Amino acid sequence: MDILTAIHTRRAVRDYLDRPIAGEVLAALIDAAIWAPSGVNLQPWSFYVVEGRGALASFSAKAKAHIQRSAAEHPELTAVRGHLASPSFNIFYNAPALVLICATTPDEMALKDCCLAAENLMLAATAAGLGTCWIGFSEAWLATDEAKAELGIPAAYRPVAPVILGYPSGAPPAPARRAAEVHHVGEGARP
Repeated sequence: MDILTAIHTRRAVRDYLDRPIAGEVLAALIDAAIWAPSGVNLQPWSFYVVEGRGALASFSAKAKAHIQRSAAEHPELTAVRGHLASPSFNIFYNAPALVLICATTPDEMALKDCCLAAENLMLAATAAGLGTCWIGFSEAWLATDEAKAELGIPAAYRPVAPVILGYPSGAPPAPARRAAEVHHVGEGARP
């Protein structure tokens, strides 16, 4: 699959087959991630791989409880509180694996570098026939001391990109895209 096809067919997948991902496939995806550009080539990232639906279901319950405890601080979640309270809702969508990309330095550029690595990982996964989804609901819990201890993440590292992976049970439809807002500036500027 060429890069433009991967870009145009990548989707946020929220329904996965009960099929594990081979270790060499996960390793190849992480290898693609580390080829992302980074400021001053510092490559300030570390990868934590969680495999197994049971482990991810346990983490889902902890992340949902964390969100519910801090719900008053997040009025933007009002519309989804009932969904998050449901014991049957798994924020990791029963995916077989999670790759958590953490920034290893405290600077803001490291966060951007980790996002670039996550995009490489997601595009490589698409090219390999896998689905992915960045799970924002898990971010607050993953940043806690409790979660870091459970995953073996050093206290100084910052979880940035929690990306689930798996074989999709179907192909989500392409969402509509707005036309790009483009402004040409400088010599040769176009009307």
